Amino acid sequence: MKRKINIHCRKDRKGLRMSYTPTGDGKSLVLQGITISCPYCKEARSLHNMTEEMFLEKLVGDKFFI
Repeated sequence: MKRKINIHCRKDRKGLRMSYTPTGDGKSLVLQGITISCPYCKEARSLHNMTEEMFLEKLVGDKFFI
């Protein structure tokens, strides 16, 4: 079973009710062209040119703070 990585807001540390499942391809781009907005602080963020390898390096436990 593949692990699920929960995505959280780095400003207020709350969960964004979305998750990412790694594909295993370290060179593929993750969440390309997707803008994520926090329902609590209303700030919008997106990932640009981030590979899955870079994404997995920035994990804190099973959480990714965007």
